Amino acid sequence: MCPVCSRFRNVVFDIVPGPERGSFTVKARFLGVEMEEFLLQYQDLLQLQYEGVAVMKMFDKAKINVNLLIFLLNKKFFKK
Repeated sequence: MCPVCSRFRNVVFDIVPGPERGSFTVKARFLGVEMEEFLLQYQDLLQLQYEGVAVMKMFDKAKINVNLLIFLLNKKFFKK
């Protein structure tokens, strides 16, 4: 296993609705301790997808697949 993968094994990302419509708060927890928080705008994700960006950096450490994140947000928060 690569050294970077082993560092992120115990990291949990919590995604909750943000203060504004179309925003989400992403919290990173490591072994139960909250480490960082990031405000994510859904419109920014759609813009990245439109521009063909496949991967975005979150917290300057984790790489997140843009299409997969949009899919998961749609499934969890926008499902009717």
